[in-house]
Amino acid sequence: MRRRAFLTGATAGLAALGTALPAPRGAVAADGRTVPRVLAEPAPAGPLVHPEGPFDVVTVTGGPGTRGAIRFETPSGLGSWKRLHLHAEGRDDHGPVGSALVRAPEGATGYEVDVDGGTAAVNLFDGEGLRVGGPERTTLSAPDAISAEVAAVRLRTRAGWGADESWRFDDEGNDLWPAVFHPVQALTVHHTAMATTGDHAADVRAVYHLHAVEQAWGDIGYHLLIDPDGVVYEGRHSGEDGLPVFSGVPLPGRARSVTAGHAYGVNHGNIGVCLLGDLTDALPTRAARNSLVSVLRLLCAVTGVDPRAEIEHVRPDTGAVTPGPALGRHRDWSDTACPGDAFAEVFDTTIRDRVARGPV
Repeated sequence: MRRRAFLTGATAGLAALGTALPAPRGAVAADGRTVPRVLAEPAPAGPLVHPEGPFDVVTVTGGPGTRGAIRFETPSGLGSWKRLHLHAEGRDDHGPVGSALVRAPEGATGYEVDVDGGTAAVNLFDGEGLRVGGPERTTLSAPDAISAEVAAVRLRTRAGWGADESWRFDDEGNDLWPAVFHPVQALTVHHTAMATTGDHAADVRAVYHLHAVEQAWGDIGYHLLIDPDGVVYEGRHSGEDGLPVFSGVPLPGRARSVTAGHAYGVNHGNIGVCLLGDLTDALPTRAARNSLVSVLRLLCAVTGVDPRAEIEHVRPDTGAVTPGPALGRHRDWSDTACPGDAFAEVFDTTIRDRVARGPV
């Protein structure tokens, strides 16, 4: 499966026409690479669960806004309870769900969840090899008319982080979440609320498994993700037209983004960018903040979104109107702690104002 990129100049015109394109210049081939398949052991929430094998992450699903707690068992005994808040996500055509991702401590042998919902122990590193192919990295850049205003963004493709594309289809080969596109109205920032494992591609696969498999969406709910090192990852699949996120070469006022599942009720025309990590009590790293600003500047430039504007988001399928920021946080749209209290408090000064000022 060929990955995609914003391309400039004459090449961008070919992409818009759907012409088959070679791998972008500088792309690193992923052919012949293997990544571990994700292993998961589902279980109901409640009494102490002892998974059959080692696990790295526990996923928790339940009602949106549900609060509870989780604790882990290690060889030294049961640890203390950690609070959980299942923030609302979801495909607009499926209904809202609540979810949380929790990193397990080293050597964990069991876990207990005090919440009304389901859980799964997820092993990110010991599964059999999944063969992936295609460019591992590519570059997102604006069309020539505006490329001088914003820097290009280097990212890892779905092949680069090891997406299991079979999760997007049912047993008959039907696409579980066909791409639909709508004019871009807003950009929304999230965090995963999970301490990273150190292997950030594996962290992205954990989010993908939660959304695509456990919540049965068929794909990841974010358009782009950013790790603590500032690496950007392609998220939601958007077709085979040669471009990520969009239905064609994006231009201000005419850019149409694939609908994802990061902000229930306001997903259409709303591009979701998620930071890997738990930003409840800590700020994003400098590298992550800088990458986020670069990504948002690029997206604002190619869509025409005003980062300082307040808008009335219009849901195209129902006409429902929801007021909110053109560039904002998940909590600006729904009852959630996302993207974390510490980060949310300084979002305007560290992110929105920098995006609005432009390059200096």
